[in-house]
Amino acid sequence: MRTRVKASVTVLYSFVLFLIISLVLVSVESARQQAAVSVLQGNLSLALDSLSGQYYAPLFDEFGIYGLYEQDLEQSLLGYLEGAADPSAWEAAPKGTAGFSFACTDISVSVENRYALPEAGGEMVRRQMTEAGAICGAEALTEEILEALGVLKEQETGLKLLEEKAAVEEKLSAMDVLILKLMTALDGVPTGKTGLICDDDGKFEPKYSFAKKLMTEDPTKPLSGIDSLGVYLCLEPAYVNIISYLEKEREWRRMSDDPEEGHRYLNPTHSEAYLFYIRGTRTKTAESLQLVQDIRVCQEEIKPMLTRYQELIAEYGDSLGTEWKTALTDTISVMKEYAGEVPGFYDFAAMEARLSENLQILERAVTAIEIYVENENPDEWEQRLTDVEEAFEGYSLEGLTLRYQGMRRIKSGKESFFDAVKTLFVSGLTSGILNQAGLSDRKLTGWNLPSRTIYADAFDLFEITETDTGSDSGGVSLWRIIRDLKLSQVSEFLRKSLEDFSEKALLVSYVRGNFSTFVNPAEQGVLSYQTEYILFGKNKDADNVRRAALSILGVRFLMNLVHTLTDSGKRAQALATATEIFGAELPFLITTCQYVILIAWAVQNAKLEAAEILLGKKVPFLVTTGSFQVGYGEICLMDKTLRFQRAEAYEDADGASPKYDGYLLLFLLLSRERNIVYRSMDLMQEHIRTYYDPTFLLIDCYGGVSVSVRASLPAKYSAVMVPMTDGGGNRSLEVFGTFLY
Repeated sequence: MRTRVKASVTVLYSFVLFLIISLVLVSVESARQQAAVSVLQGNLSLALDSLSGQYYAPLFDEFGIYGLYEQDLEQSLLGYLEGAADPSAWEAAPKGTAGFSFACTDISVSVENRYALPEAGGEMVRRQMTEAGAICGAEALTEEILEALGVLKEQETGLKLLEEKAAVEEKLSAMDVLILKLMTALDGVPTGKTGLICDDDGKFEPKYSFAKKLMTEDPTKPLSGIDSLGVYLCLEPAYVNIISYLEKEREWRRMSDDPEEGHRYLNPTHSEAYLFYIRGTRTKTAESLQLVQDIRVCQEEIKPMLTRYQELIAEYGDSLGTEWKTALTDTISVMKEYAGEVPGFYDFAAMEARLSENLQILERAVTAIEIYVENENPDEWEQRLTDVEEAFEGYSLEGLTLRYQGMRRIKSGKESFFDAVKTLFVSGLTSGILNQAGLSDRKLTGWNLPSRTIYADAFDLFEITETDTGSDSGGVSLWRIIRDLKLSQVSEFLRKSLEDFSEKALLVSYVRGNFSTFVNPAEQGVLSYQTEYILFGKNKDADNVRRAALSILGVRFLMNLVHTLTDSGKRAQALATATEIFGAELPFLITTCQYVILIAWAVQNAKLEAAEILLGKKVPFLVTTGSFQVGYGEICLMDKTLRFQRAEAYEDADGASPKYDGYLLLFLLLSRERNIVYRSMDLMQEHIRTYYDPTFLLIDCYGGVSVSVRASLPAKYSAVMVPMTDGGGNRSLEVFGTFLY
């Protein structure tokens, strides 16, 4: 029989009710906890935003850059969070607001990371500089520069072909130098870099030993292979007819053996002289042979280069103007002769064969004359002497002719033109365009600059160095400038670097608006020429402005050289002078000299333009015949005094004519952003250290923080005796936040 328990349903429903109440309360408590986390996260965001208002005032007032410095970040954030958690704790808070549901207790703040302004590649400073910058006319000026460079772009094909031609002609001019050396070894003619070395009367002293010293016939002008009467007359006394001398030796021996003479032959010293002549001639013949072989190596190197150059002319020649095409093809026929592709005046293969045969003959002759000189049997002298004469059979100078008729004769051994051009390049590159006496003597003395602690590459648009930039002496190599000059590559580099500059223009605008320059120096500041420091990074004002002057000179040199290389009138004048210096027999030394003159002319005009720009004048960016200022006669005559006088008297040009600040803008646009940012920070730091706080360091100035916050949320139902609602006490909360300027 089933027993019925009273109130069992009531108990069951009571348990169910407790479970339902517990579920509701747990859900409410969980939601409250999540809401508390959201509120705490929101309070942290507000606290971080409030923290941004505590920026370091001197840095912002002077340079518009936000940063936190000398702040107790944890305490500041804790104050914000505690106030937000318990408004009643604030004196101004209304009463009765304590104890609201999301109030946290036991709040603790931990700053996990501090982000110094120089860190992360200076990104926080770069971003602020970019936001603060304005275009300020950068676009218009850069468009002018791009337009000017567009003209260069149109001539890039010609410039590339000119570089190919110059590479071939460099090898060919090396052949001319070898030919000059060959003249000394083969003919005994003293030569320098430009021709024969003679005195004021046009006479010279032949070398004591040379390959053509010995002949087997009486010397004549045709036999010696000398096409110049003046050169032959100087050389004639130095020639030796070895067969004639040996005949005299035979006569002397016979006379000494004659019993009527009363004595026997005692090997006179002239037989030793014959041995000396033959040995010396053998040495010089070997030297001449080596020079001819070097010339033939040059020929083999030139052939593929010449073939490639002719192919490029055939491919691109029709796209060039008449002047370009003439300038690029005017020496091809002579190139072919030098390379041995068509018959020319010199047959170096035949010369090599002849010198090789003569060297073998001289080897035999040396052996024979040594036996003759050392022969102790007086009865065999005639046979030994006959052996010497027979050893010379086949010895000939045929085909060893060198040309002297059109050669330039160097009087007193001085090459005044090249000395003057070298002086133009290496002496006073900056002192000749910049009044160095008036430069600022301020310098940066900080040892812990941001750009020093975190590496930033140096910037130089044109790598021109001087041994002593403070004097008129320098270490620039004229030949290095010629060899390393790549006009088409410079043009292409400038265009690629400037085509996408929109964001960098904002950064550059910030620099232009906040930092001084040489033409507008800072009255108060650690440096007077601050933009120049940002570009070149030297500690001294004077060094930075010298680098700026050299870079401006480099740009002007580029523009001027393109003009001088393509202007037919200037090319003709340079060619006439080069021919006068070298004569007509060294065509590729003439070409090299022509380039030197055109380069020197471009440098001289560029130096004048740079001096004008450094005085704040406007000079046309593109160089034309009308704007070219230096006359042909002034290439080696214009000194810095005359240059400064001309620059002072110059009147501003119209059109695309940027001033000094315009060139700094160009250099800034070409410079690395990293350099701009870090060197700007150098100036900011040292300015504040000088005028506000001597201990200030940007590395201790923060542009961001990462924070973690821990807090307790009191359990709301901990006193209610409902299962699963007390939860063991307070709830632990943790939130994270990051702030970056």
